[in-house]
Amino acid sequence: MNSRDITLWLDERWYNALSCQLKKKDTTVEDELNEYLDAMIDQLPEQVSKKISREIWEEDQQARAEAEASRPVSVFRVTQDGRTDHLLTQSVVRVDALHAAVALRSYLRAKGNSPQRFAERLHSVVDIAPKVFQDYADELMRRTGRVTAALDIDLDRGEFSTLDVVDGWEMYTIRDVSTAAWRATRKAGLEWDKRLELFAAHLEPRMIRSEEHVMGQPSGPTM
Repeated sequence: MNSRDITLWLDERWYNALSCQLKKKDTTVEDELNEYLDAMIDQLPEQVSKKISREIWEEDQQARAEAEASRPVSVFRVTQDGRTDHLLTQSVVRVDALHAAVALRSYLRAKGNSPQRFAERLHSVVDIAPKVFQDYADELMRRTGRVTAALDIDLDRGEFSTLDVVDGWEMYTIRDVSTAAWRATRKAGLEWDKRLELFAAHLEPRMIRSEEHVMGQPSGPTM
């Protein structure tokens, strides 16, 4: 969207006097000038006004679409108590496997007798269809840079799987993932990339399986 900066020069004494006068009306010189410009715009021919308004709206929609397309996302498939949820992050923060592992460890330690499911504890997520989950997983493998992580967390089986762009799906026990999350976050002052290295280093020798993941066949019915 193109815009033009309009600069007006005014003796400071005039500006201060006007500001003092307009303060009584709870407004400013700038506000009054903007209102004057709006009034001038209202005097334009209707067809001109509609054309420009439509162009501005279309440019705004395009900018929003481009921002949405470039926003980093992560997807989760969470199975618990025989139910499977497919979720998409809406946070502006890049969410990776370590973020999910920390959240899962916190959930399991605080769960007790609470009926709340892990999927309900995740922040800034929305439900998506299984096919949409698979589409994002495929995009991750294409390395577009937009999809941060694709995770399959099965609390019923005690399994935590993460999609690696080189080796495909890698599976670990939730117990090992929880321990790795604790090791990666116990020291204060570490950069997140360093924490990710510690997380990965602890998990690497504990992988259960690395193979083609069978999507769309969770351990319980999909909801």
